[in-house]
Amino acid sequence: MDTTNYHAGPSSLFHRRSGDVEPKPPTARFRIRRASTATQPILIVEDEYLIAADLEAQISEDGGGVARLALSVEAAEEELGGRNDISGVILDINVGGVTSFGLADALKDAGLPFVFYTGYRSIAIPDRFIGVPRIAKPASWRELKMALALARERVMKTGLGNFRDSVEAALPTLRQRARSMSQNHEEADRLVELTLENAISVVGNRSLRLTIEEWLLSLLERANSDNNRMLH
Repeated sequence: MDTTNYHAGPSSLFHRRSGDVEPKPPTARFRIRRASTATQPILIVEDEYLIAADLEAQISEDGGGVARLALSVEAAEEELGGRNDISGVILDINVGGVTSFGLADALKDAGLPFVFYTGYRSIAIPDRFIGVPRIAKPASWRELKMALALARERVMKTGLGNFRDSVEAALPTLRQRARSMSQNHEEADRLVELTLENAISVVGNRSLRLTIEEWLLSLLERANSDNNRMLH
């Protein structure tokens, strides 16, 4: 992910730079009903039928899994509003010329796991979706399945698929670890600040195999090592 449009600010971990305008997403016109298990159907929101059909076939071959296709945002809204058995969503960002961020907001608010699946490697994703897995096209169902598992784990831990909430939930552990590294609380808090600043610059390279807390703790260890080298 391109993080050049974001910087640290006093009231939020991520802000757009002044002058950047983010369009307000449309209000969802439907109510999502969550599935009860992870074995229920996956919804593929993709306007290119061949890509969607190929994924559908891969999911079917993977233990007889089931996928449902939505070739437009409107079709996805109807699918999600009319069913309660969708366990996760593979979401193209540009669906027939319409951005899917409004739909992503509804998915996030409902606590339904989803991943962005896009051919635009440098597309700007609003800061409220930082941390949501993004998989570049083309990709196999195996890779998307792993990303959905990560998204599902984040939902279970935070109640929502919100990266900022996950960071805030990890802060007590981060501060505790920092204070075990330095008896000076001001120095420990500064170490946490450096870690969060570094997180902003490298968030696009975060391994999907690490939880937010594990990732931040690894960055904290690195910041502490760098700090110690500077002092010696």
